[in-house]
Amino acid sequence: METNDKLLKQFFSEQKQEIADNGFSNRVMRNLPETTDRSWIVWVFAAFGMAIFTYFGLTSGLFEHSISLLFKSVPYYYLLAGIACFPLLGTAGYYLAQNKNYQVI
Repeated sequence: METNDKLLKQFFSEQKQEIADNGFSNRVMRNLPETTDRSWIVWVFAAFGMAIFTYFGLTSGLFEHSISLLFKSVPYYYLLAGIACFPLLGTAGYYLAQNKNYQVI
């Protein structure tokens, strides 16, 4: 397989032909349609999904059952402090979604 790959690369590198552009690429790029920002769709579906989850969680007793099982020994003020961090995390997430000049480690 390696010899075949080497032979193919050698053949195509020898037969390579350059085609004159004459400004064709620039004309194509200028005539492309403007792209519209449709990022609002993600927020609409996220809000809709959260509303459905909240509705079913409240009507089925899922939230109460989860809290009673998972947080029996945790004081409520710890839970309130954790919930109070959600706006901070949401704001940071919104900022990172709007600011495209960040790098993930």
